[in-house]
Amino acid sequence: MKIRLFFGIVFWMVFGFILRAQDGKDILMTVGKTPVTVDEFRYIYEKNNNTQADYSEQSLKEYLELFKKFKLKVEKARQLKLDTLPELKRELAGYRKQLASTYLMDKEVTEMLLRELYSRTQTDVAFKHIFIPMNDKAGKEARDAARLKMLDIKSKIVGGMSFEEVAEKFSEDQLTSSKGGDMGYHTAKLPDGFYELETAIYTTPKGKVSDIVESKIGLHLVKVVEGRPARGKISVSQILLPASQKEIADSLYNELINGAQFRDLVKAFSVDKNTVKGGGRLSPFGINTYDPAFEDAAFALDKVNKYSKPVLTKAGWHIIMFNEKVKPDSFEIFARRMKSQISKDQRFDVAKTQLVNDIKSTSQFSENRSELNRFVTQLDEDFYTYKWSPGSAITSNTLMTLGDQSYSVNDFADFCRKNTTTRLSYSKEKNLSELVDDLFEEYVRAKALEYEESRLELKYEDFRHLMREYEEGILLFEATKVHVWDRANQDTVGLVAFHVQNTDRYIKKEAALLQDFVLTGVGEKTARKIHKSAKKMDATRLITKFNKKENVISYLEKEIDKDDKSVQGLSWEMDFVGDLQSENNSDWSFSKISQIFPSRPKSLSEARGFIVADYQEFLEKQWMKELETEFKVDVNHQVLNALMKKP
Repeated sequence: MKIRLFFGIVFWMVFGFILRAQDGKDILMTVGKTPVTVDEFRYIYEKNNNTQADYSEQSLKEYLELFKKFKLKVEKARQLKLDTLPELKRELAGYRKQLASTYLMDKEVTEMLLRELYSRTQTDVAFKHIFIPMNDKAGKEARDAARLKMLDIKSKIVGGMSFEEVAEKFSEDQLTSSKGGDMGYHTAKLPDGFYELETAIYTTPKGKVSDIVESKIGLHLVKVVEGRPARGKISVSQILLPASQKEIADSLYNELINGAQFRDLVKAFSVDKNTVKGGGRLSPFGINTYDPAFEDAAFALDKVNKYSKPVLTKAGWHIIMFNEKVKPDSFEIFARRMKSQISKDQRFDVAKTQLVNDIKSTSQFSENRSELNRFVTQLDEDFYTYKWSPGSAITSNTLMTLGDQSYSVNDFADFCRKNTTTRLSYSKEKNLSELVDDLFEEYVRAKALEYEESRLELKYEDFRHLMREYEEGILLFEATKVHVWDRANQDTVGLVAFHVQNTDRYIKKEAALLQDFVLTGVGEKTARKIHKSAKKMDATRLITKFNKKENVISYLEKEIDKDDKSVQGLSWEMDFVGDLQSENNSDWSFSKISQIFPSRPKSLSEARGFIVADYQEFLEKQWMKELETEFKVDVNHQVLNALMKKP
């Protein structure tokens, strides 16, 4: 019993340690005085290794060595207080401001909308609606009248009339009112401007009636009839015949059953000119693309090359052949495809407004309406113009609070002053009170988002990692610039000494001066005479002798290495002349090696780029040795081992 108890204790001690080692807050190593958690290391390891981040022993240890060097340089930068330099702090603040806005929208709005939409696409919903038209740019009176009308209609349902009866009598949707408002099955995403209607059909319980919903064309009451797993998309082919040819359609169906080739019958009989060449194949489609009868017949097929019986629609008789069910996108593919659409959709603005409301709720938002009203009383007609500016009567009293932040009337007045475009756009169409209310709403929205952005590190670990990564990247750059890059370029004495100590690394290969001669407008006899003379004369004497009447000889010279392709076919000898060549018996060419330069060490000016690069590498290694001596690095190998995945 005691033995079992002992081993039980040991088991839980070991198992408990393993669990703790996997805790992201555990310290993996300490560099100088700075601890590095498992979370921090895991984030940077996975980011930089991507698919190779397999947590094998070799991979982890190799990357840990690189990470230690990085952290040592950052530790030195902090010791030098580079993180307090105003220009670096401004750079980091600028980057954070730019990143935070995008990150907040992506994390709090876009990702939520994408996941919501993806979830909705998994279900088709059948619903009925009652509709009252209303222009989305209608004024307050028209909007109030439409809403009162819809409230009266809803009261009739509450009073006992069936939804269908009310729809038939009062709905102004002429296409569906006679059918009790039946809209059939729909699936997300509904078109832009119908997000709230989409939300109603996906959130209202079956058989229940929604609240009044506004779309870009009017007001709706929704009754959800049924939901089903989404049909998704399918690919089919069809034979289309005129409505008058039922007997032929039946005959073709029987031929197919007896083994006829679908493609052959399409070619011979189908009147759908757009699909005949493709064997009757239609582009993949989902619900509400074609006539319901056609879709019902198509989606009822479930096997490749299975045929439907002839189906009648307004277009005629269809015989449908099932090709395939289109595999639905994974969320990752769906998100990449839909992200740009989401940001332009009405739902983005709705979700952003909801985000602002959530921020206000969680941050104990409060506003002082009496101060806002007092601000309005101090305004005049100048407020509608560009020349308005806050007067001395504007107070610094608190106008609103968000969390631990407070904002004064003066702050809001300055916001109004800067938003000239908004003030001018109203052109006195709204009274001062309404205009200030709109500006205040815009101000609250901006400050709420600004407040939330300031708390991103507290809410999101990956944002915290990202900001640390960028900050340490700036520090690494500055520290390396000071200790390596600037020194390599500015330390002339050190650079010269390094070159002297390493001259054997910068060797100029054996080279030659190659002269390429061109002879123009001469016959073969003269060309051969010049070619023969070139073996004994240098270029100057050769030109002097043969260019007396006209310039028949010209040449270019260049320095080349011994292994250069230009000297292939030439003997590597002083004054060696290559073969005479011609393409048209009037223009000739040949090459001559006029000088040979022996191999030698390159001067500093000749190899400066290479020498500076190597000197930087030398300084970096030297610096690393100094850092390893200056700062102690302690690795918790138990925590490291717990990260490893055993083969």
